[in-house]
Amino acid sequence: MRVANTIEVRLNNAINILYEIECHSGITNAEIAQKRGLSSPTISNIVNILKGSDILMAAGTGESSGGRRPLQLSLNSDFENYIGVSIAKHTLYITRIDFAGVIHEKELIYKDFEASKTYWEEIRQIVKDFEAKKGVSCKCGLALPGFVDIAANVVEDTQTLGVPKLSLNDIYDVFGTEVTVGDSCYLAGTAQVFGKDDYQDSCFVLLSRRISGTVFRGNEIIKMKKSSMDIGTMILDPYAQTSKYGLPGSFLELCSASKIIDILKENSKDIIYYNFFKEIESGNEKYSAMWDEYLKHLTFALHNIFAFFGIDIVIGGEMAKYIKAYEYKLKAYLEKMILGGGGDARLRFSTYGEYDEAYGAALEARRRHIQEVLPDILKNAAASALEQSKQKTKSNKTKQKQTG
Repeated sequence: MRVANTIEVRLNNAINILYEIECHSGITNAEIAQKRGLSSPTISNIVNILKGSDILMAAGTGESSGGRRPLQLSLNSDFENYIGVSIAKHTLYITRIDFAGVIHEKELIYKDFEASKTYWEEIRQIVKDFEAKKGVSCKCGLALPGFVDIAANVVEDTQTLGVPKLSLNDIYDVFGTEVTVGDSCYLAGTAQVFGKDDYQDSCFVLLSRRISGTVFRGNEIIKMKKSSMDIGTMILDPYAQTSKYGLPGSFLELCSASKIIDILKENSKDIIYYNFFKEIESGNEKYSAMWDEYLKHLTFALHNIFAFFGIDIVIGGEMAKYIKAYEYKLKAYLEKMILGGGGDARLRFSTYGEYDEAYGAALEARRRHIQEVLPDILKNAAASALEQSKQKTKSNKTKQKQTG
């Protein structure tokens, strides 16, 4: 059995400490110790190293329990900036965050996807332009609608982009390997658990052009063989014969955000979700009937998910904010289905809506950056401590000779 060395143990402890501070800004050493089961000296040592490296900073003082007021900790927002980009068939959602995870800019850009080097060069230029707005250099993360296999350098099941899979090498050729690439649903889920204690046990459902899911447990995402669950293949109408987005009668086929976009295209409307719902508010009976059918299909899917997991459901992605406006209707449908079925499906809605995936991509770029810089920071601190110990020993020996 392999035994972890001191640096590995310290690195793991530092990552865990940072995670607690990421999710709970203003946390104290004692609170970290309680959550992680680490000793106070271990935490103090690592926190002092991270403060000396400008990763952490004091955020104030907490309540005293009789002695000195404890120091509250937070990430240093000025340490680095990150850009997250969510790639979809017709749109880009892009956002910039600081090291503390605060969003500073976000933007929706309409751009059709192409499986070409030219497309990725255009995306890279968009990122550079986004950096130039504030004159800051940023690490970058991309959220892609499919299952990302880093080892095989491929993204599979990217049908919502119009292609079955993507090569990561095409992206790396333009961005370089320093870019972070991840599954859009997993990253959107990451955005939810960031600082959300009330998402202890929940199933996150991403409702964008792609439909997928992840499960939260203990404020973390459960690791699976694939980065997210392919709930889009769930069959809601077994008698359906035709298909445009996925399997006939599937969750993806009936509830993909692309369905709304196509309705607007067919009716010569601007391709913006807002226009669809504006028509409903104006009394468009055709659109109202389509949306009511959408909500009933969605209810059936959510009922199946709740029946399987028995935990809260968090709805995220492009459709989240529009569905939230009809939450009363969705809950009424759910109550009818679950009545007598032994449970109450509590619905929640995502924190960042259509920017869930982009925000998660920026957070993932930050996570990778932390993992890259931490080993050197800890090694340098250990080397410095060793050198100081040697100097102290040498000084003591010199004093002993002088007094001997």
